[in-house]
Amino acid sequence: MPPERRLQTRRQLLRVSGTALAGTFLAGCSGKRDDGKTTNTQTTAGKKNRSGRMVLQKVGQLQPSGNEAPSGGYSEVSVRADGKYAVVGSKWGLSGSYLIDLGDPANPKQVHYLDNPDDAPNLDVKFDSRDGLYYRAIERHHPGNFEIVDYGHENGSPANPTVVGTISEEKSHNVTPHPTEPVLYTVNYRLETNGFDVYGVNDPTNPNKLGEYGPQGAAHDITVDPEREVLCCFYQAGEFIGIVIYDVSEPWKPSEIGRFDYLERKSYSTAQVGEEAFGSAHHGHFDPRRELLLVGDERPQGIPGGKHVFDVGWKDGSLSNPIPVGFTISPNAQRMAEDDFAERFDWTGHHFSIVPWGERTFIVSADWHEGVVIYDITDPKNPNPVDRYPTDDEIDSLTPNDTVAQLGEPPMAWTARYDAERELVVASDTFTGLYTFKLVTR
Repeated sequence: MPPERRLQTRRQLLRVSGTALAGTFLAGCSGKRDDGKTTNTQTTAGKKNRSGRMVLQKVGQLQPSGNEAPSGGYSEVSVRADGKYAVVGSKWGLSGSYLIDLGDPANPKQVHYLDNPDDAPNLDVKFDSRDGLYYRAIERHHPGNFEIVDYGHENGSPANPTVVGTISEEKSHNVTPHPTEPVLYTVNYRLETNGFDVYGVNDPTNPNKLGEYGPQGAAHDITVDPEREVLCCFYQAGEFIGIVIYDVSEPWKPSEIGRFDYLERKSYSTAQVGEEAFGSAHHGHFDPRRELLLVGDERPQGIPGGKHVFDVGWKDGSLSNPIPVGFTISPNAQRMAEDDFAERFDWTGHHFSIVPWGERTFIVSADWHEGVVIYDITDPKNPNPVDRYPTDDEIDSLTPNDTVAQLGEPPMAWTARYDAERELVVASDTFTGLYTFKLVTR
Protein backbone atom coordinates (compact mmCIF):
# COMPACT_ATOMS: atom_id res chain seq x y z
CA MET A 1 0.00 0.00 0.00
CA PRO A 2 1.09 3.62 -0.42
CA PRO A 3 2.36 5.09 2.85
CA GLU A 4 -0.80 5.63 4.92
CA ARG A 5 0.52 8.54 6.96
CA ARG A 6 1.43 10.49 3.83
CA LEU A 7 -1.99 9.93 2.27
CA GLN A 8 -3.81 10.96 5.44
CA THR A 9 -1.79 14.16 5.72
CA ARG A 10 -2.37 15.00 2.08
CA ARG A 11 -6.07 14.24 2.42
CA GLN A 12 -6.42 16.49 5.46
CA LEU A 13 -4.77 19.35 3.59
CA LEU A 14 -6.95 18.80 0.55
CA ARG A 15 -10.09 18.79 2.67
CA VAL A 16 -9.10 22.13 4.18
CA SER A 17 -8.47 23.63 0.75
CA GLY A 18 -11.70 22.10 -0.51
CA THR A 19 -13.76 23.97 2.03
CA ALA A 20 -12.54 27.22 0.57
CA LEU A 21 -13.84 26.46 -2.90
CA ALA A 22 -16.58 28.80 -3.94
CA GLY A 23 -19.65 27.50 -5.70
CA THR A 24 -20.23 28.45 -9.31
CA PHE A 25 -23.39 29.00 -11.27
CA LEU A 26 -24.19 28.38 -14.89
CA ALA A 27 -25.87 30.67 -17.34
CA GLY A 28 -26.71 29.64 -20.90
CA CYS A 29 -25.19 31.71 -23.65
CA SER A 30 -23.97 31.62 -27.24
CA GLY A 31 -20.23 31.98 -27.76
CA LYS A 32 -18.35 33.26 -30.80
CA ARG A 33 -15.40 31.37 -32.25
CA ASP A 34 -12.44 33.13 -33.78
CA ASP A 35 -14.04 32.62 -37.20
CA GLY A 36 -17.27 34.24 -36.05
CA LYS A 37 -19.36 31.05 -35.92
CA THR A 38 -21.79 30.75 -33.02
CA THR A 39 -21.38 27.90 -30.54
CA ASN A 40 -23.97 26.46 -28.22
CA THR A 41 -22.38 26.68 -24.81
CA GLN A 42 -22.77 27.64 -21.19
CA THR A 43 -20.61 29.85 -19.04
CA THR A 44 -19.45 29.84 -15.46
CA ALA A 45 -18.99 32.80 -13.14
CA GLY A 46 -17.10 33.12 -9.88
CA LYS A 47 -15.62 35.73 -7.59
CA LYS A 48 -12.51 33.95 -6.31
CA ASN A 49 -8.94 33.70 -7.56
CA ARG A 50 -8.78 33.64 -11.38
CA SER A 51 -12.53 34.12 -11.40
CA GLY A 52 -14.68 34.86 -14.37
CA ARG A 53 -16.09 33.01 -17.33
CA MET A 54 -13.76 30.26 -18.56
CA VAL A 55 -13.44 30.00 -22.35
CA LEU A 56 -11.26 28.27 -24.91
CA GLN A 57 -9.21 30.65 -27.04
CA LYS A 58 -7.76 29.08 -30.15
CA VAL A 59 -4.06 29.82 -30.64
CA GLY A 60 -2.94 27.63 -33.54
CA GLN A 61 -3.68 24.65 -35.77
CA LEU A 62 -1.76 22.14 -37.87
CA GLN A 63 -2.78 19.32 -40.20
CA PRO A 64 0.24 17.00 -40.03
CA SER A 65 1.09 15.22 -43.27
CA GLY A 66 2.92 12.05 -44.16
CA ASN A 67 3.81 10.88 -47.63
CA GLU A 68 0.67 12.43 -49.12
CA ALA A 69 -1.52 15.47 -48.58
CA PRO A 70 -3.43 15.56 -45.26
CA SER A 71 -6.61 13.48 -45.35
CA GLY A 72 -7.54 13.02 -41.70
CA GLY A 73 -6.95 9.91 -39.62
CA TYR A 74 -5.42 11.68 -36.59
CA SER A 75 -5.80 10.02 -33.20
CA GLU A 76 -4.08 10.42 -29.83
CA VAL A 77 -1.95 13.42 -28.92
CA SER A 78 0.57 13.49 -26.09
CA VAL A 79 2.44 16.55 -24.81
CA ARG A 80 5.95 16.31 -23.37
CA ALA A 81 6.20 17.38 -19.72
CA ASP A 82 8.03 20.59 -20.60
CA GLY A 83 5.41 21.50 -23.21
CA LYS A 84 7.97 21.82 -26.02
CA TYR A 85 6.79 18.91 -28.17
CA ALA A 86 3.62 17.01 -28.99
CA VAL A 87 3.34 13.64 -30.68
CA VAL A 88 0.26 12.69 -32.73
CA GLY A 89 -0.89 9.18 -33.59
CA SER A 90 -2.92 7.73 -36.45
CA LYS A 91 -6.03 5.64 -37.15
CA TRP A 92 -8.70 5.25 -39.82
CA GLY A 93 -6.86 5.13 -43.10
CA LEU A 94 -3.37 6.21 -42.05
CA SER A 95 -0.42 4.80 -40.17
CA GLY A 96 2.56 6.43 -38.50
CA SER A 97 3.33 9.11 -35.91
CA TYR A 98 4.10 12.83 -36.07
CA LEU A 99 6.41 14.84 -33.81
CA ILE A 100 5.26 18.47 -33.48
CA ASP A 101 7.33 21.43 -32.25
CA LEU A 102 5.21 23.56 -29.89
CA GLY A 103 7.86 26.24 -29.33
CA ASP A 104 5.45 28.76 -30.85
CA PRO A 105 1.93 27.52 -29.99
CA ALA A 106 0.48 29.87 -32.61
CA ASN A 107 2.56 28.15 -35.27
CA PRO A 108 3.06 24.46 -34.43
CA LYS A 109 5.52 22.83 -36.81
CA GLN A 110 5.89 19.24 -37.92
CA VAL A 111 9.37 17.94 -37.07
CA HIS A 112 9.02 14.40 -38.36
CA TYR A 113 6.64 11.82 -39.75
CA LEU A 114 7.60 8.23 -38.94
CA ASP A 115 5.51 5.94 -41.12
CA ASN A 116 4.35 2.37 -40.66
CA PRO A 117 2.64 -0.22 -42.90
CA ASP A 118 -0.92 0.70 -43.86
CA ASP A 119 -2.38 -2.08 -41.72
CA ALA A 120 -0.47 -0.99 -38.59
CA PRO A 121 -1.86 2.35 -37.38
CA ASN A 122 -0.25 3.88 -34.30
CA LEU A 123 -3.46 4.78 -32.50
CA ASP A 124 -1.88 5.62 -29.14
CA VAL A 125 1.31 7.62 -28.62
CA LYS A 126 2.89 8.67 -25.31
CA PHE A 127 6.11 10.39 -24.26
CA ASP A 128 8.47 8.64 -21.87
CA SER A 129 9.65 10.58 -18.81
CA ARG A 130 13.12 10.55 -20.37
CA ASP A 131 13.69 13.14 -23.09
CA GLY A 132 14.03 11.74 -26.57
CA LEU A 133 11.74 8.71 -26.30
CA TYR A 134 8.10 8.05 -27.10
CA TYR A 135 5.91 4.96 -27.39
CA ARG A 136 3.43 4.09 -30.09
CA ALA A 137 0.93 1.24 -29.99
CA ILE A 138 0.40 -0.98 -33.03
CA GLU A 139 -3.15 -2.06 -33.86
CA ARG A 140 -5.26 -4.02 -36.30
CA HIS A 141 -3.78 -6.70 -38.55
CA HIS A 142 -0.06 -6.03 -38.46
CA PRO A 143 2.02 -8.23 -36.13
CA GLY A 144 3.14 -6.14 -33.24
CA ASN A 145 2.23 -4.71 -29.86
CA PHE A 146 4.12 -1.45 -29.38
CA GLU A 147 7.29 0.29 -30.49
CA ILE A 148 9.74 2.61 -28.73
CA VAL A 149 10.89 5.56 -30.81
CA ASP A 150 14.19 7.32 -30.12
CA TYR A 151 14.05 10.93 -31.34
CA GLY A 152 17.08 12.19 -29.42
CA HIS A 153 17.68 9.89 -26.46
CA GLU A 154 20.71 8.07 -27.86
CA ASN A 155 20.27 6.85 -31.43
CA GLY A 156 17.86 9.26 -33.09
CA SER A 157 17.14 12.95 -33.43
CA PRO A 158 13.92 14.96 -33.66
CA ALA A 159 14.23 15.17 -37.45
CA ASN A 160 15.53 11.60 -37.87
CA PRO A 161 13.80 9.25 -35.41
CA THR A 162 14.43 5.54 -35.23
CA VAL A 163 12.50 2.63 -33.75
CA VAL A 164 14.84 1.13 -31.16
CA GLY A 165 12.57 -1.27 -29.28
CA THR A 166 9.68 -3.49 -30.37
CA ILE A 167 7.34 -6.00 -28.73
CA SER A 168 5.81 -8.12 -31.47
CA GLU A 169 3.67 -10.65 -29.62
CA GLU A 170 0.14 -9.90 -28.39
CA LYS A 171 -1.60 -6.55 -28.93
CA SER A 172 -2.00 -3.20 -27.21
CA HIS A 173 -4.74 -0.62 -27.55
CA ASN A 174 -3.41 2.09 -25.22
CA VAL A 175 -0.01 2.43 -23.56
CA THR A 176 0.79 4.35 -20.36
CA PRO A 177 4.35 5.05 -19.24
CA HIS A 178 4.90 5.49 -15.52
CA PRO A 179 5.48 9.25 -15.04
CA THR A 180 8.80 8.85 -13.22
CA GLU A 181 10.04 5.26 -13.56
CA PRO A 182 11.12 3.14 -16.58
CA VAL A 183 7.93 1.07 -16.54
CA LEU A 184 5.26 0.82 -19.25
CA TYR A 185 1.66 -0.36 -18.77
CA THR A 186 -0.20 -1.67 -21.83
CA VAL A 187 -3.89 -2.61 -22.02
CA ASN A 188 -4.84 -5.73 -23.93
CA TYR A 189 -8.40 -4.71 -24.87
CA ARG A 190 -9.45 -8.31 -25.48
CA LEU A 191 -12.05 -10.36 -23.60
CA GLU A 192 -9.88 -13.45 -23.25
CA THR A 193 -6.86 -11.82 -21.55
CA ASN A 194 -5.98 -10.15 -18.28
CA GLY A 195 -6.57 -6.42 -18.25
CA PHE A 196 -3.03 -5.11 -18.62
CA ASP A 197 0.62 -6.01 -18.93
CA VAL A 198 3.66 -4.46 -17.26
CA TYR A 199 6.95 -3.97 -19.10
CA GLY A 200 10.35 -2.91 -17.85
CA VAL A 201 11.83 -0.35 -20.25
CA ASN A 202 15.01 0.67 -18.48
CA ASP A 203 16.77 -0.42 -21.67
CA PRO A 204 14.60 1.01 -24.48
CA THR A 205 16.18 -1.37 -26.97
CA ASN A 206 15.07 -4.40 -24.97
CA PRO A 207 11.64 -3.99 -23.32
CA ASN A 208 10.97 -6.83 -20.92
CA LYS A 209 7.53 -8.14 -19.94
CA LEU A 210 7.25 -8.37 -16.15
CA GLY A 211 3.70 -9.61 -15.61
CA GLU A 212 -0.02 -9.58 -16.37
CA TYR A 213 -2.59 -8.04 -14.02
CA GLY A 214 -6.27 -7.46 -13.54
CA PRO A 215 -9.47 -9.41 -14.06
CA GLN A 216 -10.07 -10.95 -17.46
CA GLY A 217 -11.67 -8.55 -19.90
CA ALA A 218 -11.26 -5.62 -22.24
CA ALA A 219 -9.31 -3.03 -20.29
CA HIS A 220 -9.25 0.17 -22.31
CA ASP A 221 -6.90 2.61 -20.57
CA ILE A 222 -4.75 3.29 -17.50
CA THR A 223 -3.87 6.37 -15.50
CA VAL A 224 -1.05 6.64 -12.95
CA ASP A 225 -0.74 9.13 -10.08
CA PRO A 226 2.93 9.06 -8.97
CA GLU A 227 2.35 11.18 -5.84
CA ARG A 228 -0.37 8.93 -4.47
CA GLU A 229 1.50 5.93 -5.94
CA VAL A 230 -1.70 4.52 -7.39
CA LEU A 231 -2.89 3.30 -10.78
CA CYS A 232 -6.44 2.99 -12.09
CA CYS A 233 -7.41 0.63 -14.91
CA PHE A 234 -10.67 1.17 -16.83
CA TYR A 235 -12.64 -1.82 -18.17
CA GLN A 236 -15.14 -1.53 -21.01
CA ALA A 237 -16.28 -5.14 -21.47
CA GLY A 238 -15.83 -8.71 -20.27
CA GLU A 239 -16.34 -10.49 -16.98
CA PHE A 240 -15.73 -7.17 -15.19
CA ILE A 241 -16.79 -3.67 -16.29
CA GLY A 242 -15.72 -0.69 -14.21
CA ILE A 243 -12.56 0.53 -12.51
CA VAL A 244 -9.81 -1.23 -10.56
CA ILE A 245 -7.36 0.74 -8.40
CA TYR A 246 -3.85 -0.52 -7.65
CA ASP A 247 -1.01 0.41 -5.32
CA VAL A 248 2.08 1.02 -7.46
CA SER A 249 4.55 2.02 -4.75
CA GLU A 250 6.49 -0.72 -6.56
CA PRO A 251 5.63 0.37 -10.11
CA TRP A 252 6.62 -2.95 -11.65
CA LYS A 253 4.40 -4.93 -9.27
CA PRO A 254 0.84 -3.51 -8.99
CA SER A 255 -1.28 -4.63 -6.03
CA GLU A 256 -5.05 -4.20 -6.09
CA ILE A 257 -6.51 -1.78 -3.54
CA GLY A 258 -10.14 -1.54 -4.56
CA ARG A 259 -12.63 -1.62 -7.39
CA PHE A 260 -16.01 -0.28 -8.50
CA ASP A 261 -18.21 -2.73 -10.41
CA TYR A 262 -20.38 -1.07 -13.05
CA LEU A 263 -22.44 -4.24 -13.48
CA GLU A 264 -23.99 -3.64 -10.07
CA ARG A 265 -25.24 -0.18 -11.09
CA LYS A 266 -27.83 1.30 -13.41
CA SER A 267 -27.03 0.54 -17.05
CA TYR A 268 -27.17 3.06 -19.89
CA SER A 269 -29.51 0.64 -21.67
CA THR A 270 -32.22 1.47 -19.10
CA ALA A 271 -31.41 5.18 -18.72
CA GLN A 272 -32.51 8.39 -20.39
CA VAL A 273 -30.06 10.91 -21.88
CA GLY A 274 -28.49 12.81 -18.99
CA GLU A 275 -29.48 10.30 -16.31
CA GLU A 276 -26.58 8.91 -14.30
CA ALA A 277 -25.72 5.44 -15.53
CA PHE A 278 -22.68 3.19 -15.76
CA GLY A 279 -21.08 1.25 -18.61
CA SER A 280 -18.01 1.05 -20.84
CA ALA A 281 -15.50 2.68 -18.47
CA HIS A 282 -13.10 4.31 -20.89
CA HIS A 283 -10.66 6.83 -19.46
CA GLY A 284 -9.92 8.87 -16.35
CA HIS A 285 -7.59 10.79 -14.06
CA PHE A 286 -7.05 11.49 -10.39
CA ASP A 287 -7.64 15.09 -9.34
CA PRO A 288 -4.13 16.38 -8.49
CA ARG A 289 -5.36 18.48 -5.52
CA ARG A 290 -8.35 16.63 -4.11
CA GLU A 291 -9.09 13.00 -3.30
CA LEU A 292 -11.26 12.57 -6.39
CA LEU A 293 -11.13 10.33 -9.45
CA LEU A 294 -12.71 11.46 -12.73
CA VAL A 295 -13.92 8.69 -15.06
CA GLY A 296 -15.42 8.96 -18.54
CA ASP A 297 -17.65 6.34 -20.13
CA GLU A 298 -17.61 5.98 -23.92
CA ARG A 299 -20.49 4.41 -25.85
CA PRO A 300 -20.58 4.21 -29.67
CA GLN A 301 -24.37 3.88 -29.97
CA GLY A 302 -27.56 4.54 -28.03
CA ILE A 303 -27.43 6.62 -24.85
CA PRO A 304 -24.08 8.50 -24.77
CA GLY A 305 -21.66 7.93 -21.93
CA GLY A 306 -20.99 10.69 -19.43
CA LYS A 307 -18.32 11.63 -16.91
CA HIS A 308 -18.37 10.47 -13.28
CA VAL A 309 -16.73 12.06 -10.25
CA PHE A 310 -15.69 9.46 -7.66
CA ASP A 311 -14.90 10.25 -4.06
CA VAL A 312 -11.71 8.31 -3.20
CA GLY A 313 -11.04 10.08 0.11
CA TRP A 314 -12.62 13.49 -0.42
CA LYS A 315 -15.42 12.74 2.08
CA ASP A 316 -16.86 9.27 2.59
CA GLY A 317 -15.04 7.35 -0.13
CA SER A 318 -11.57 5.82 -0.25
CA LEU A 319 -9.21 4.17 -2.68
CA SER A 320 -10.60 0.83 -1.55
CA ASN A 321 -14.21 2.05 -1.75
CA PRO A 322 -14.73 4.62 -4.54
CA ILE A 323 -18.10 6.36 -4.24
CA PRO A 324 -19.71 8.17 -7.20
CA VAL A 325 -20.78 11.69 -6.20
CA GLY A 326 -21.21 13.58 -9.48
CA PHE A 327 -22.14 13.03 -13.12
CA THR A 328 -22.34 15.13 -16.28
CA ILE A 329 -22.79 14.69 -20.02
CA SER A 330 -21.67 16.73 -23.01
CA PRO A 331 -23.60 19.95 -23.75
CA ASN A 332 -25.59 18.75 -26.77
CA ALA A 333 -25.84 15.06 -25.87
CA GLN A 334 -28.55 13.08 -27.61
CA ARG A 335 -29.30 9.46 -28.34
CA MET A 336 -27.11 8.03 -31.12
CA ALA A 337 -28.69 5.86 -33.80
CA GLU A 338 -28.01 2.13 -33.53
CA ASP A 339 -27.75 1.57 -37.29
CA ASP A 340 -25.97 4.70 -38.57
CA PHE A 341 -22.18 4.42 -38.67
CA ALA A 342 -21.84 8.17 -39.20
CA GLU A 343 -23.41 8.76 -35.78
CA ARG A 344 -21.09 6.42 -33.92
CA PHE A 345 -19.51 8.08 -30.86
CA ASP A 346 -20.94 11.51 -31.75
CA TRP A 347 -22.27 12.60 -28.35
CA THR A 348 -20.29 10.44 -25.94
CA GLY A 349 -17.14 11.53 -24.11
CA HIS A 350 -13.55 10.74 -25.04
CA HIS A 351 -10.06 11.64 -23.71
CA PHE A 352 -9.70 14.54 -21.26
CA SER A 353 -7.35 16.26 -18.80
CA ILE A 354 -7.87 17.91 -15.42
CA VAL A 355 -7.07 21.62 -15.12
CA PRO A 356 -6.34 23.12 -11.65
CA TRP A 357 -7.13 26.83 -12.02
CA GLY A 358 -6.65 28.97 -8.93
CA GLU A 359 -9.27 27.80 -6.44
CA ARG A 360 -11.31 26.20 -9.19
CA THR A 361 -10.94 22.95 -11.11
CA PHE A 362 -11.92 22.17 -14.69
CA ILE A 363 -11.78 19.36 -17.20
CA VAL A 364 -10.81 20.02 -20.80
CA SER A 365 -12.15 17.19 -22.93
CA ALA A 366 -12.23 16.06 -26.56
CA ASP A 367 -15.81 14.87 -26.89
CA TRP A 368 -16.03 13.69 -30.48
CA HIS A 369 -18.74 15.62 -32.36
CA GLU A 370 -18.89 18.27 -29.64
CA GLY A 371 -15.29 19.27 -30.30
CA VAL A 372 -13.30 20.39 -27.25
CA VAL A 373 -15.42 21.01 -24.14
CA ILE A 374 -14.59 22.61 -20.78
CA TYR A 375 -16.34 21.22 -17.68
CA ASP A 376 -16.34 22.95 -14.30
CA ILE A 377 -15.83 20.34 -11.56
CA THR A 378 -15.11 22.78 -8.73
CA ASP A 379 -18.19 21.36 -7.02
CA PRO A 380 -17.68 17.59 -7.45
CA LYS A 381 -21.39 16.99 -6.90
CA ASN A 382 -22.39 19.35 -9.69
CA PRO A 383 -19.98 19.07 -12.65
CA ASN A 384 -21.15 21.04 -15.69
CA PRO A 385 -20.03 21.89 -19.23
CA VAL A 386 -19.21 25.60 -19.49
CA ASP A 387 -17.69 26.20 -22.94
CA ARG A 388 -16.92 24.34 -26.16
CA TYR A 389 -14.96 24.83 -29.39
CA PRO A 390 -16.06 22.86 -32.47
CA THR A 391 -12.84 21.54 -34.02
CA ASP A 392 -13.93 21.69 -37.65
CA ASP A 393 -11.66 24.53 -38.77
CA GLU A 394 -10.14 24.30 -42.27
CA ILE A 395 -12.24 21.28 -43.21
CA ASP A 396 -12.88 22.93 -46.58
CA SER A 397 -9.17 22.60 -47.40
CA LEU A 398 -9.11 18.89 -46.59
CA THR A 399 -10.44 15.85 -48.47
CA PRO A 400 -10.98 13.14 -45.83
CA ASN A 401 -9.86 9.66 -46.78
CA ASP A 402 -12.60 7.08 -47.30
CA THR A 403 -12.29 5.56 -43.83
CA VAL A 404 -12.49 8.88 -42.01
CA ALA A 405 -15.36 10.02 -44.24
CA GLN A 406 -17.50 7.17 -42.87
CA LEU A 407 -17.57 9.01 -39.53
CA GLY A 408 -19.79 11.72 -41.00
CA GLU A 409 -18.85 15.35 -40.48
CA PRO A 410 -16.38 17.06 -38.15
CA PRO A 411 -15.85 17.87 -35.38
CA MET A 412 -14.60 14.47 -34.22
CA ALA A 413 -12.24 15.49 -31.42
CA TRP A 414 -10.05 12.69 -30.05
CA THR A 415 -7.91 14.05 -27.20
CA ALA A 416 -7.44 17.23 -25.18
CA ARG A 417 -4.25 17.50 -23.11
CA TYR A 418 -3.45 20.27 -20.63
CA ASP A 419 0.16 21.33 -20.13
CA ALA A 420 0.38 23.09 -16.76
CA GLU A 421 3.92 24.30 -17.41
CA ARG A 422 2.70 26.58 -20.20
CA GLU A 423 -1.03 26.67 -19.37
CA LEU A 424 -1.63 25.32 -22.86
CA VAL A 425 -4.30 22.95 -24.18
CA VAL A 426 -3.27 20.71 -27.09
CA ALA A 427 -6.07 18.80 -28.80
CA SER A 428 -6.52 16.51 -31.79
CA ASP A 429 -9.43 16.04 -34.17
CA THR A 430 -9.60 12.98 -36.40
CA PHE A 431 -10.53 15.13 -39.40
CA THR A 432 -8.75 18.44 -38.91
CA GLY A 433 -5.57 17.74 -36.98
CA LEU A 434 -3.85 19.38 -34.03
CA TYR A 435 -5.08 22.49 -32.19
CA THR A 436 -3.54 24.66 -29.50
CA PHE A 437 -5.68 26.67 -27.07
CA LYS A 438 -5.25 29.02 -24.18
CA LEU A 439 -7.73 28.95 -21.29
CA VAL A 440 -8.99 32.45 -20.61
CA THR A 441 -11.21 33.83 -17.88
CA ARG A 442 -13.22 36.86 -18.91
